[in-house]
Amino acid sequence: MSDLFTTLAGIAFWATLLAAHVTLFGATIVSLARASLDRRSRIRWIWLVVLAPGIGIALWFVTGRPVARATSSRR
Repeated sequence: MSDLFTTLAGIAFWATLLAAHVTLFGATIVSLARASLDRRSRIRWIWLVVLAPGIGIALWFVTGRPVARATSSRR
């Protein structure tokens, strides 16, 4: 019975980890698609995220996202 619990706990852990990774990957692709980048930069970022997902996702959210320009309503 203990082995069954260990097995199910392991499956649940890895399934949760996989679901989190797939969700983060999808969020990164959507963020890339909506970003105001030129075509060449967008394609490079997508290739980086697809070929090296761990590094690509982290780099996109840390350094790659363009900063939204604050529109000042004061004149």
